[in-house]
Amino acid sequence: MGRATKTFEPSPERRFRAEAAAARLPALLRAAVGKRGFAAAEIVTHWPLIVGERLAACTAPERLRFERGASDGGTLEVRVDGPLALEIQHLEPQILDKVNSFCGYRAAARLKILRGRVEAPRPKRKQPPPLPAETAAAIDREVATIENQSLREALAKLGRAIAAEHPEDRRR
Repeated sequence: MGRATKTFEPSPERRFRAEAAAARLPALLRAAVGKRGFAAAEIVTHWPLIVGERLAACTAPERLRFERGASDGGTLEVRVDGPLALEIQHLEPQILDKVNSFCGYRAAARLKILRGRVEAPRPKRKQPPPLPAETAAAIDREVATIENQSLREALAKLGRAIAAEHPEDRRR
């Protein structure tokens, strides 16, 4: 077995300080996704933006392969739920145009469809309906005696969230 290599080494001035994960995400993604042949890791992370929510729900980019020594005109491999493969095949020119527009150059020249299960995207959480004024006031009265302002605000926010998710319990 080979020795594991580090994919990330913090700079000396940042070594002992907290840093936002989002600041390191592109470098980490490049290391992880680069092995799969993506010239631009952003194709994976921005797939719904590139092809639209409807197509992103039934497709997933697998890799972008180039001929040896080339950096454009590659083959984009896309996993597709079985019955939709024919539709995706007909949409190949539009998908390639969108990918190339996103990349800013002719990154993909053809699409290779791989049949397979595509993981369903997580549903977006909808906003609960607004609380009645008397319920919000009751929650504020409950937490009013707490001295720590941060704790008081956090508990009030929690109380409102619970009341919004369980409207049947508001009558108590």
